[in-house]
Amino acid sequence: MLSKVKSNISRLIKSKRLNVFGLFVLISFLILVVTKLSETYVETIPFDITYKNLPETNVITLDSTPKLNVTVSTHGFNLLSYLFFNKNYELDFENSTYIKDKTYLWLANKGTYNLQEQLGNAVKIISIKPDTLRLPFGTMSVKKVPIALEANIDFVPGYDSIEGVRLIPDSVKVIGAEEELLNIDYVKTKPLRLEQIKTHVDKTIGLDFESDSKRLKLSENKTVVQVDVEKFTEGNYEIPVTIVNLPKDLDINFFPKHIKVSYYLSLKDYKDVKPTDFTIECDYDEVRTSDKSFFKPRLIVHSKKIKSSKMKQNKVEYIIVK
Repeated sequence: MLSKVKSNISRLIKSKRLNVFGLFVLISFLILVVTKLSETYVETIPFDITYKNLPETNVITLDSTPKLNVTVSTHGFNLLSYLFFNKNYELDFENSTYIKDKTYLWLANKGTYNLQEQLGNAVKIISIKPDTLRLPFGTMSVKKVPIALEANIDFVPGYDSIEGVRLIPDSVKVIGAEEELLNIDYVKTKPLRLEQIKTHVDKTIGLDFESDSKRLKLSENKTVVQVDVEKFTEGNYEIPVTIVNLPKDLDINFFPKHIKVSYYLSLKDYKDVKPTDFTIECDYDEVRTSDKSFFKPRLIVHSKKIKSSKMKQNKVEYIIVK
């Protein structure tokens, strides 16, 4: 590339097509720039602050990192790098601050020496604004909270999951100042929509962590959603009604004696479910002190293979015989 440029310049000179007037203008401009840069100027330079020697157990609780506006006097040549590039001031918590009321305090009159050392002797510091930095801090802490799935899952008719949705991991650690963790009870996932599914689901989804503080961090930023999908069917049984807590000297008559129960389960488990996996109870203690003439039956399911179940009737009428 350089050889090509050199050959082009040589060709222009030889062909006398070089604009001599333009060349003199360029040289004059460069001389003017050099002259101006040799003069002394007063400028205000913004410095970003970086932290040094901040104890690992502490965390600064400001929402944004403060800046320092440093007014300096120096030659133009020295200002060039400051005007075109961001500059950082390394704030040393161990040597440049002191603590008051859970706040680190930095004073400009004490920090000037370190800043002057960073700028060099050719630059004179005139002022530093603000003259005091207040950096409140909290104690670093870790809180483990559950992950809450934000999902809308729609199965193909006749398909379902006996175990439901699994999250791996199902919890996450939130890291930050102890005071800021008090109101964090869970972390939501990003919205997930699964439509008309009938096969196994194994999907990675990100966490949607919204907090008033930008300083809080998560140990994980995603989780895996797993759903074991199976073919489902419905079954029905007539289950006898049992009266519990009935006094021995009391005889009652009740109706119905059996209640139909429908249940929903995986097709592969259909043959394993028996009537004995269900119990329907009516508790006499619940009506002993009331004027009710009916029981409210309670369905007890003894098999974990059953996804859901319900009774076709929710009242059992009774009369006292003796």
